[in-house]
Amino acid sequence: MSRHKNKRHISFRPCCYNFIPENSVETEKITLLSEETEALYLMDLLGMYQEEAAQKMEISRPTLARIVKSAHHKVALALLGGKQLGMEQSHAPYKIAFCSDNHDAPYTLTVPKSQYIHIYTLHHQLIKSHVRLENPLFLDNGKPAMLLTTLFLQEGVNLYIANTIGEGFKNMLSSKGIQLLLKESITKHEIEALW
Repeated sequence: MSRHKNKRHISFRPCCYNFIPENSVETEKITLLSEETEALYLMDLLGMYQEEAAQKMEISRPTLARIVKSAHHKVALALLGGKQLGMEQSHAPYKIAFCSDNHDAPYTLTVPKSQYIHIYTLHHQLIKSHVRLENPLFLDNGKPAMLLTTLFLQEGVNLYIANTIGEGFKNMLSSKGIQLLLKESITKHEIEALW
């Protein structure tokens, strides 16, 4: 009799799910499970140690080690063998963040030092929740790249929307797996359509 598989906590949502080599005739597709993608995100992109990544995924360290080994093997097979690489789509909620001086929608998106940070949680193209935070940068001269990226990671943000962004902040978001969308303004209807 097989053991019951514990549910893994998945927070990362990639911006695309399929990679196809340009010069390959290989048609075989290798698929990373969402738990394998999450393990790669936590360990290889965020640089977490196994113990910390395992806690984040709510699994044991040996289980995480098996997941990471499997993910690394699949990625190596795809890259070195010229195979297609796909990622299983997660059904976890999707979090979108943006800064605005507007208290309510529609929002005019401004600089990262705006008065509010709005974080929307989407699930199946519906808004599940909306949190409005006082932006710590509004009265402070801190660096958005450090303060906001850390805050977005703590909140599990997948996508940051802004009308303008500095290169340092853009690179920091990218290095942490947070996607970026440049836009002047946004409505609640447009937010739901992003998922």
